Amino acid sequence: MSGAQVFVAYPREEGSTFNKEYYLNTHIPLVQKYWGKHGMKSYAVTELNADGPYTFIATIDFETHEGFGAAIQDPNTKEVMDDVAKFSNVKPVLVHGGVIGRG
Repeated sequence: MSGAQVFVAYPREEGSTFNKEYYLNTHIPLVQKYWGKHGMKSYAVTELNADGPYTFIATIDFETHEGFGAAIQDPNTKEVMDDVAKFSNVKPVLVHGGVIGRG
């Protein structure tokens, strides 16, 4: 298989905030603007059930794991990371890896 997935999870903490409208209409287009040139193919944003440790998770698909590595090193990624404070007051957890199977 090929490709890579990146998971960005927002922890459920007392007093945590998350502005869905800003995230979908402003933050995600910003991510696409800078990461698209590195092979970002698609994304999905999921609002998780209230009984779990996270409130939202974004799944981002890349053509290659190297592409994600290039995206994270892109100088414009600082703008992406700085933008988090505009829609959430919690630090997201980032997990990524190469795809080994897909159905």
